[in-house]
Amino acid sequence: MLPRNEKKLVYVNSDLVEAVAKISKNRGETITKFVEEALTQALKVATAGYDLKQLGQFFEVMYAQKILGGAFVPLDVLNFLTTVACTTDKENIINTWFESGKWHGKYLKERFYDPLKALEDFLEASRWDLNEVEVKHFGATARVRCVSTVLSNDATLLLAKFIEGVMQGFGYKLQKNELLKGMIVQEFIDE
Repeated sequence: MLPRNEKKLVYVNSDLVEAVAKISKNRGETITKFVEEALTQALKVATAGYDLKQLGQFFEVMYAQKILGGAFVPLDVLNFLTTVACTTDKENIINTWFESGKWHGKYLKERFYDPLKALEDFLEASRWDLNEVEVKHFGATARVRCVSTVLSNDATLLLAKFIEGVMQGFGYKLQKNELLKGMIVQEFIDE
């Protein structure tokens, strides 16, 4: 291992160096300090078993969650609230999830070049109760599939309504809606 003060030369694309220089200048720090901090954080991510692309996706999702007023809630609490709400006022809670989805959809469509990919990343990063998430695009048709071993029937329904709202926010109309406890398969057509 190298002594801490020994330096190594690494070749990097000049466009990246220029972008880093600009950011460093705006922050009032050296390029070296910026790069060393970025590499230190990248090592933490890699040591935890993730790659930098996942980190970037996770950051984008967390930023969107913050802007959209999202909150992380323990699964037991979410399940309890879902059960109570579906028992006392199911129609209103379904509509609330749908409307929230529409709002999320409008935002994701405006914020991201590929909103369908953004939706997939959003669900993967923010819904830890989902074992599988797949969002595919085929011409004017989009297909969303989510699988979970822990979602109740009510939670499955509410997530499906949220996704339907998101897709409506993207400009899609629901064509097919297959729901089983813990499984959502929906197909949408671009309007």
